[in-house]
Amino acid sequence: MPKRADLSDTVCPVGRSAELLGDRAVLLILRDLFFGRRRFEAIAANTGLGPQLVSARLKRLESEGVVERHAYQDKPLRHDYRLTDKGKDLFGVLYAMRGWAERWAYQDGETGDGPAMRYIHRACGTDVGTATVCPGCGAALGYGDLKGEPSPALKTEQARRAG
Repeated sequence: MPKRADLSDTVCPVGRSAELLGDRAVLLILRDLFFGRRRFEAIAANTGLGPQLVSARLKRLESEGVVERHAYQDKPLRHDYRLTDKGKDLFGVLYAMRGWAERWAYQDGETGDGPAMRYIHRACGTDVGTATVCPGCGAALGYGDLKGEPSPALKTEQARRAG
């Protein structure tokens, strides 16, 4: 397989962001961090990625300033991972990918009834669908504004992965 070109120093913003975000493992880890999973074991179990891959990608996200490690236990020393402001700012990217996938990436009925994840605006309780502005109150939606409710099909898939 040919070696991939390094785009970390390109002037092109899409190329530069693709250098980090063009990795499926990074996107899945970010998704889990957005859903409040902070511990390594929970991220590895829910993403279905191997521990070496999760470890390498979390180190990369930390070196890029997207996540920070925080000790939550002293003996033995254990850390969790928290999004920085830089990481939280990626919410819109993943939310847009989710909206695109809900519209285009599934065959009819593939996810069961409705979207894989139903999002509710925390402030007013409105189901926002795939909107970026709450249809109930008109507020722009961003990191921390939504509560996710997985569909039965997604709950089953997550339970299967957790083993």
